[in-house]
Amino acid sequence: MKTDKTTNPLLQGKLRDVELTVLVDSIRSITSSLDLDEVLGEIMRNALKVIPATDAGYLMLYDVGTERLLVKAPLGFNDNIYNFKVKPGESITGTVFEDGLGLIFNSKEEILKAMDYHHVSKSNFHHIISSANIPEALICVPISIEDKRIGIMITHQWHRKKVLDEHDLLLLQAFAEQAAIAIQNAQYFTEANNRIEKITQLSAQLEERNIQLQKRHKVHETLTTISLENKGLEAIVHEFNLMLNSPVTFFNVIEDKFYLHDPNEIPNFDQFELKKIFLTRRKPIHLKANHPSVKTYYIYPVYNGPVFLGCFLIHVTEEISESDRIALEQGSSILALELIKNQTVTEYFYKKTHEQFLALLNAKNDDHLETLAKEFGLNASTYWFMAIFEIPNYTDLQLLEIKIHHLVLKLKNELPKTETMIYGLQNRVIFFASITESSHFKIFQQKFNVVKEEWDAKDQHSFRAGISSTYKGLHAIKKIYEEANKTLTYLTSRNRLDIIRYENIGLNKLFLNQSPREIQQFIDEVFLPLSYPHEKKSELEETLLTYFESNRSATKTAEKLHIHINTLYQRIRKIEHVLQLDLNDNEDSLKIHLACHLRSTYV
Repeated sequence: MKTDKTTNPLLQGKLRDVELTVLVDSIRSITSSLDLDEVLGEIMRNALKVIPATDAGYLMLYDVGTERLLVKAPLGFNDNIYNFKVKPGESITGTVFEDGLGLIFNSKEEILKAMDYHHVSKSNFHHIISSANIPEALICVPISIEDKRIGIMITHQWHRKKVLDEHDLLLLQAFAEQAAIAIQNAQYFTEANNRIEKITQLSAQLEERNIQLQKRHKVHETLTTISLENKGLEAIVHEFNLMLNSPVTFFNVIEDKFYLHDPNEIPNFDQFELKKIFLTRRKPIHLKANHPSVKTYYIYPVYNGPVFLGCFLIHVTEEISESDRIALEQGSSILALELIKNQTVTEYFYKKTHEQFLALLNAKNDDHLETLAKEFGLNASTYWFMAIFEIPNYTDLQLLEIKIHHLVLKLKNELPKTETMIYGLQNRVIFFASITESSHFKIFQQKFNVVKEEWDAKDQHSFRAGISSTYKGLHAIKKIYEEANKTLTYLTSRNRLDIIRYENIGLNKLFLNQSPREIQQFIDEVFLPLSYPHEKKSELEETLLTYFESNRSATKTAEKLHIHINTLYQRIRKIEHVLQLDLNDNEDSLKIHLACHLRSTYV
């Protein structure tokens, strides 16, 4: 039986390792020379290795004198490409340079439409069209040094090989960030040589620059080797402590964890505090910590595109040295790649766990289920329940992945240790747990509420959770899964961010399969005739709700409404007249009672 390469997790893992190896080898290749033309040529040759589905490409660097982006190191184009000179914001390339956001197009129609939409000039359109064929697809990413954009990198696909996707965009963007450093190094070296020829007095400065370049190269080589040998983040952070002149701590946002230079040390900053600092800023910052002692720290953030991955915390007594700054700048990209690689491994683990759960859910019979449970290390005869957590409001998918992983980690840390299957799936966390006695669920219920309170106090992305009832034996897995999903559906239909158990839904179970529109229509049939224009709740509506809340006791209703009982009777007769029904009729009474219940629980 053949295995699909696109879905086999082991092959996917190998492909990720191959991509990382190609990326690292390409980075080493482009930093091996300091001649600017050679560096630019190496960058484009290696860009096509990083994205093997593309066939051609070029760089464009911004020229301050002409205020145009100029073509450098084209591959697969004739000399007309050098006449293609765009302003920031013009065409696809100028737009990527101006906005700083990479773009993907997967058809000629999309490409031509985008060029026209971004106002490519007639002359530039002629130059680009005459330099080569219109590509089937392309990826274009910005090239930046810190916050300053210096150009763009673009690769073309002449013939359809595959649909270019966000993963390709991330790979090319990661390579472009390293290319920016290589270009900067080469430009520094070129400038230094020009100055040597003109002013011999700058020899000392050039010697210092050479030391810095060697530092960059050493940092790059050392950290790349550690990454390729899969020694992990601890080894990388340890190496930073050897390279820098001050103690280094790294805060990993994905794992919500500090990597301390001294394992016995207490972190000087709270995770929430660090995340809040870099919500709106991307540049390093000096901060004072007052706990457990007063110290000044230089905090250097690490990003992957717009997503904050973590930060270095360096204890300093004065401004950070140039040597240390270079080590941080050069090494942060390698560390970012390591974090992305670890995130990919986590996603693979979640996928495998989900596949195991689906295997249990779709077991042919009880014998097959028990065989699978034994294979997965689960006790099929204990009590089981399920909680499905959902983060409903999000905009950035990469940030959502981190939030889901944070929720998984928090649940693992806070909940009692037991046989569980827990994993992230899109914007949900699936928690399937075993307990020895059904009464033990109360402990989990309390812990769920604690997690919810702590999460909402520190995170703007709140969650909801639907929990099944508890059943003895794994054979009830389908019922457990169905109840958890129905409970989550109940919360979603009411737009509530709560934690609710299936058995607590009560009468509303009858309406789980009804659409919100039908329920609202039923409520409106009763209450709209009682409403006055431009009022949220009329006198008659309030009377009816209070009457049924008081179990149709006239005395209690009059007391709650602070009216005379005769006034209440008059209102009830008016309600019966408006709605054309008799509240003493069992069928009419049941209809109104049900409408009142839905009005109080649904609206």
